[in-house]
Amino acid sequence: MSEKTLPRVAVTMGYAAGIGPELVVKTVAKPTMRLECRPIVVGDSRILKEIAGTCGVTIEWNKIEKPEEARFKPGLVDLVDLQNTPINEFEWGKVVPSLGKASGEYLEVAWKAALDGKVDGIVSGVIHKEALNEGGYAFRDELEFFSKITGSPRPFLVGVTDSLWTTPVTVHIPFREIHEKITREDVLFHIEAIDQSMKRYGFTKPRIAVAALNVHGGEGGLFGDEETEAIGPAIQEARRLGIDAHGPYPADTIFVRAQKGGFDSVVGMYHDQVNIGRKLIGGMRGATLFMGLPVPCGTTAHGTALGKAGKGVADPSSMEATLKIVSRLASSKDGDSH
Repeated sequence: MSEKTLPRVAVTMGYAAGIGPELVVKTVAKPTMRLECRPIVVGDSRILKEIAGTCGVTIEWNKIEKPEEARFKPGLVDLVDLQNTPINEFEWGKVVPSLGKASGEYLEVAWKAALDGKVDGIVSGVIHKEALNEGGYAFRDELEFFSKITGSPRPFLVGVTDSLWTTPVTVHIPFREIHEKITREDVLFHIEAIDQSMKRYGFTKPRIAVAALNVHGGEGGLFGDEETEAIGPAIQEARRLGIDAHGPYPADTIFVRAQKGGFDSVVGMYHDQVNIGRKLIGGMRGATLFMGLPVPCGTTAHGTALGKAGKGVADPSSMEATLKIVSRLASSKDGDSH
């Protein structure tokens, strides 16, 4: 793929007082990343310059006002420089609503560019949900935010750790409400969604394991009927559609089987069910993807790590993996909407 055909990926700075700016600087400064995509950073040059100095990273910015002004010149990194950080309130590692507001503004710029056809993918710097919310963006998480801003009715979450892909049927809801959301339709949607996403990435026929909700897989209804009434029938319908789906498997064994190479992906019933397993396997490696949107979008597999912020010690490997995965998905000719 020539440089001119590489996907254009907007990389937002994330929450300014977290490790997001450091990860962005360390990632886009690597020449190897320019083999994956044509990056356009959206952030604040003052914060990026400071953390680059702390890290000892040499980077030359081409400051622009809009993503479409990017030049993609060798030796330069294009930066939409919003300069919206309230410096008088800024302090590394602190939760400040105005900084949360600034992080939301970076994402608004990136998504507008995506909707206008100016970028082909987005990598979101690590945001702080509490600060984002207190800064005026009243959303529980990125999925809700991105759904609203793009008009996408049903985005979904995908975790990628090495070669293992995961997706939860439910995400950020109270635990007591999970069982109400486990319907045949929702389980089937997520099986189909991860199958299509993985095929877009390059898998020929992903082997998909589907987790049970209840202990011991429900024991035929003894410990709950979600497996017999919703999960099992969804798997059967997926197989009828030609998807290589299996289960439901008890949650305490499903990742053991996946880790041994039995499956390429796991569809879990709730957030922690999949995240505990994938993070035990891969630690903080990999990426979190937001799919079912106008363009592929991703962020790191970890949070803002406020205790490490501003010290130059953050590991950029998850950000690098995210940029690579989003770039590859953005290069696909298939549409992203499920």
